[in-house]
Amino acid sequence: MQYDPDYEPKMPVGAVRGDIRRQDYCPMCHVPRYYYVDEPRTCVQCGEAFTFGAAEQKHWYETLQFFADSIAIRCLDCRKQQRGKVAITRQLVAALAAQARSPDDPACLIEVAEARVRYREAHGTGALDSGLAAARRAQKFWPDQPRAIFWEGRLQELAGRPVKARACYQRFLDAYSGQRGLQPQRRHAEEFLASE
Repeated sequence: MQYDPDYEPKMPVGAVRGDIRRQDYCPMCHVPRYYYVDEPRTCVQCGEAFTFGAAEQKHWYETLQFFADSIAIRCLDCRKQQRGKVAITRQLVAALAAQARSPDDPACLIEVAEARVRYREAHGTGALDSGLAAARRAQKFWPDQPRAIFWEGRLQELAGRPVKARACYQRFLDAYSGQRGLQPQRRHAEEFLASE
């Protein structure tokens, strides 16, 4: 079936004009979108109602070239959260690959420990023990590196071992001397120690 790319149907109020030349669709299975209108949806993740907006649809189908069957099944907040989870998974995979290439590099080991924490925080699951092993191994090669000590503490905390977490956080604070980029970790350690 052929669709006329120059056809301009009457559009409903608030609709956004579509350009079927830029859409990826099967002419045997789909009718191209000559215009887009806001579509009410329910998020499959949080269950809240949201609007899949006409301008967003145009962006999806004509700029990003999503196939015609693609629809938004999550609200914007849940989509951002989902993308964050994917990014964290990629971070973990990259850290593990770097560790496999350089098993004695303390920086790679620290990245694995941090990635294990981020993965657990995002997904609620994950191998904390391998993160602990990486943090401890990093400390073996780089004894006074506060980052390795902090991530061991955070992994102990996530594993439900508050006494061990407390000891690590105290060691971290003792080793911390204002290094750039560690202020959030310092605050976390101080808050944890103050809460006990």
